[in-house]
Parts: sequence; structure tokens; C-alpha cells
Amino acid sequence: MPGPAALDFVPQKVDFRNINEWLRLFNNPDQDFSKRLVELYGNNKDFIDTRRSLIIRALEHFAQVYGPDKDVTITRAPGRINLRGMHSEMQHATPNYLTHGREIVMVVGRRDNDKVVLNNVDNERFGPREFTISRETKQDSWGEWTKYIDSEYVRKSIETARGDWANYVKASVLKIQDSFPDKALKGMDVVTYGDAPRGSGMASSSAVVVSSALAFMAVNNLEMDRREFTVELGRGEWYVGTRGGFGDHGAILFGKQGSIIHSVFLTVEEMQPEYIPLPDDYQVIIVKSYKTSSKSDERLFAYNQTMFAYSMATTLIKDVLAGMEGIGSNTIEKLEYLGQITPQEFGLQKIYEMLLALPEQISIKELRSRYSDAEIDSRLDRFFGQLKRFPDSVEVRGATLWGIAESERSREFGRLIKEGRIKEAGELMFIGHDGDRLFKFGQDLQSYEQFTQNKVTNPYLENLIANINSSDEELIKKSQLARQPGDYDASSLELDTIVEIARRTEGVIGASLTGAGFGGNVLVMAEKNDECLSRLKNALIENYYEPNEAKELDWLKYDNGLEKAIEDKNDLEQMRSRLADIVKKKRRKKEPVNKAEAEYLEAVQRKVNALFKDKKIDRELLFIPADYYFEGLAVNIPVERACML
Repeated sequence: MPGPAALDFVPQKVDFRNINEWLRLFNNPDQDFSKRLVELYGNNKDFIDTRRSLIIRALEHFAQVYGPDKDVTITRAPGRINLRGMHSEMQHATPNYLTHGREIVMVVGRRDNDKVVLNNVDNERFGPREFTISRETKQDSWGEWTKYIDSEYVRKSIETARGDWANYVKASVLKIQDSFPDKALKGMDVVTYGDAPRGSGMASSSAVVVSSALAFMAVNNLEMDRREFTVELGRGEWYVGTRGGFGDHGAILFGKQGSIIHSVFLTVEEMQPEYIPLPDDYQVIIVKSYKTSSKSDERLFAYNQTMFAYSMATTLIKDVLAGMEGIGSNTIEKLEYLGQITPQEFGLQKIYEMLLALPEQISIKELRSRYSDAEIDSRLDRFFGQLKRFPDSVEVRGATLWGIAESERSREFGRLIKEGRIKEAGELMFIGHDGDRLFKFGQDLQSYEQFTQNKVTNPYLENLIANINSSDEELIKKSQLARQPGDYDASSLELDTIVEIARRTEGVIGASLTGAGFGGNVLVMAEKNDECLSRLKNALIENYYEPNEAKELDWLKYDNGLEKAIEDKNDLEQMRSRLADIVKKKRRKKEPVNKAEAEYLEAVQRKVNALFKDKKIDRELLFIPADYYFEGLAVNIPVERACML
């Protein structure tokens, strides 16, 4: 473990200058500014040009909205991807993050009052917003952050604008005001623009939080140690109703080009980022599933059961350990996170015996008999209150093994990369995905059935104990903690299909969902050559993108629900005909659709998916509008951490 980190204050190099001066600099970079862009984005000229174009558009939009004569500064925050350590950053795991070249940029000007005015270049999807800091903080609950964000005022505010982009700016602004209670902080004029994809498991929401936080600190001449800033922003994002960890913010604030960032991100003291160079002869490929991460009511209910069980796991384990021989009371008292349950601390056999003593399933009634009603009611409300439906029981053992084993995988992954054992690290990606997997496939990849090999039954654990006590080295290896998937179930048919295609592609050494799951992207680690990339792309087109697009065409053609939802039958028939023509042309030419077609596809997708959101039809339109030949997969471009330009 690296030694204590030196203080590293953010933001750094705050530079306010006139918009026209910024535009001249980006349009005609001098030698120093060109060097700065290379420091941030690498030597790829084409990629740097995309970054310059994005920032120029944001600057021009700011001039249109607020006037061309203001002095502004610019912040940027990259997305992030996680190779291993999913769902476990709050369990004392050490995730293995890479920054991602797609980013959130903000152009920001000072104000002389405490109003925050927000505009977005993409104003059709992200309309203008504004809020006043003093109004938000004049609530009785202000002064204690968790009490404030759990207040009726904040909950009501979030529920009336669930998912609105302004909530993530509010999260950072209000948490920073909370962190500087003796200062009456000023507001800011903001234009946001970015290409970090939403709902893809790449932390676009956290990138908004980080970028806006840097901006708010800059306009108020504030600074904070980078590690403390990470924790504050992680807690700040709780404002939107989640209770996630701080790893996404840490990855964005500490990321480094070409290196995996490996650290615990739970506390300031434990945050000691280690940078592990990504091997030169391997590449990380991002595969778009085009499946959004939204969940049906039934799927959300099932997932929240896992989350509820996960939240109870450490409490239940402490009860089990109290009844086991050889476990001291001091060890039990110090246990706070599943990731602290390691073979070095407890012994591998003792971990499996502990899991055997844990019930596979526990009823809510039994939990109430063991713990206070207030504690159980609070947790049930957190996970099921919005669904207005509560479970009778939950599966606990599978989620518990997941948390323990995935934390171990997160540590093991970093160690294997450092030792040059890249293929073994890649295999941990496959194993980790099996902990989320829902389906297994036949030879043709189109037939599938439920995946059950990760169910943590008594025979499963008894077999592990027998194997680690055998003399068979292969059985002992297979029984190690990092090689046990656990059962978290956060995947989907789409993500499982992509991982299976990758597994069967020559040159691929690992693949897994990234982020929260259900939809978004799959990460693939593969040999660094064009042949491997081409094989994977062709396999995905043949076995995933084109088949799913064909299913959507059939659905559009025959679905009765769609006919009921779209009353104008001529409009429906014209839509069906034009979409079929666009798909036919796209497949023939195997290149991006033209601008007019792209605009039409986007309009149809918005219309159809609005019907899905209103529950008038039973599926979204995902693949027909997708330019998967062009953007279905891309090699990740790691960039430098979030900063001021």
C-alpha cells in the first residue's frame, strides 16, 4: 500500500478569460496550449480535435445565452469505466478504474448573487434550469447533510423532477455550501455540454457532479484537498436519492492516462490511489448494448431484494461469527464491510463455513424478531418505499458471497495486472460477470435458459470446503475466493449475450458489464491488434446487433399494442415503411445514416419510447436508430483526471 498522500488541493490553475480569447485559443492553439491539450488527451490528433470542437460549441453557446463579453473559466470531467470491483466500492473493495475520453464540459461565469443559472448546448433534452442557493438552504433541516437530504422538502423536490440534470448540479453546489457553512457563496452562469453517455455504466451523472463542483469552487475562490473533495462529492450525490459510494468521483478526480487507478475510496485516510500501467499489448474495448439501464417494476423489485439483502449482510454475518469458535469479539466489533472478510484474516474454510451457517433465504418476519422494527422499517422504506410493495423474504447468501468474493477479485485483479498475468486477470472479468449473469446460451447464441450455476446452495459450499482440503491442485485453485461468482443478478439478456459473444471470440481474454448493470455497456479486454477488433465487431453484428434490429422491425410491423397507442394509422404505416427502408440501406452500405435519416430516427425513437415510458407499449425502440456499424464498439481512450482548462 502506498504511503500517506500529500495534500493536493483542487481546483488548480483557475483561469478566467474573455470568451472571445478562449475561442481564439481553441481555434488556433499556440504551442503551450497545444501541449496542454496533449497532456490531457494524449497524442491522438483526431481525438483532440473532437474535444476542441465540443468545447468550442459550449463557448459559443455561452456567448449566445449570456453575452459575448463575460470572463469565463472551463471545467472538464471524464467518464470512467470499472474493470473489476463492481457493486462493491462501499464494501472496502479496491475497484480498478480507467478514465474514459467522453466527458462533461462546463463553461462558467461569475454572478454577484446566489442564483445558479444552467443552460445546455443540447437544450432539447436538457432544458434551461435555475435555482437560488439561499432558498434551498432556508429549510429547518439545513445544517446536517443527511438529515437535509432525507427531509420532506428535498424528497418532494427530487420526486417532482426525478432524473433531471439540474439535480446533479444542485447536489454539488449544496454540498459545497454545506462544507463551507460560514461563507455565503455566490452563484454562477453555466453552459454544459458533453458526450459522456447517459445510462451506460460510465458515471456520466458523477461527471456532472464533479465538473459543476470544480466550477462552483472556482467562482467562489475555494479549494479543498482532492481526497476530501472526493468524499464530499460522493455524499453530495446522495441528494438525488441514491446512497452510492465515492469511487466514481475518485476515479474522475484521480484518473491518469494509460493507468488503472486502484484504491479503497471509503474514507479520506484510506484513499491512497495506486496507478497500475495498462499493458501495452492489450486494449479495453467498450461495447454498446443500446439497452437502457431502466428496469421494469418486477425487475426493479427483484433487484431491490438483492440490494436489501446486501445491506443486511454484514449485520447477519456478525451474528453468525458470534456463534463460531476461533473468532474473537474484537474481530467481530471491527467488522464493518464485507470486503474486510478475507482469507488472510479469517481463513478460506472459515469463510465458507460462515456462509453455510448463514440462511440461503430469510423472511422479513425473522429479521424483525432479531432486530428492531425501526431498523428494518428504515431499510425496507429505502429499497421498497417507492414501489409501495414489500417482500416477504429475501435471498441473502448469494449477495453476501458476491460482496466478499468481488472485493477479493478487485484486489486480485490489480495484483495480477502488476505481475503481468493479464490472462488470469481477464478471467476474473468473466467470473465476476457470472455473478451478475441471468442467462446461459446454446451454440447458436439465440437459444438461452436461466443461469443457475452461481446459486450458493449448501452442496455448493460443502463442495468448496471438500475441494480446499483435497490434494488436487486444480480443485484447490478453483475453490479460491476470487473464483466464486456469488449471486447479484444485475445483468440482462442483452449484456449476457454480448459477454458470451466476446468469450467465444479469439483474442478476447475477459469481458463483463460495467457500472450498475441492467443495460449500458460491456467492457472487453482483448489483444491489441486490428484483427481481434475486427473479429469481435463482426461477431457482434452477426449475432447481436442485426438479430435485435430484425426483432424490432417485426415488432413494429405486427405489434397490436403499438397500433392501439398510435391512433393515426397512416402515420404508423409511413413510419414502418421508412424505418424498414433505412434499415435495409444501413445494412447494405454498412455506414452511418445521413443527417436527415438520423434526425428522423431520433424523432421516432423519442415518440415510441415516450409511449413505453407511459406504459402504453411493452418495449422501447433501441436498435433501429443505432449506428452500430460505426459506434457499436470503440477502443477506450483514457485521459487525464477532471480539471480546469
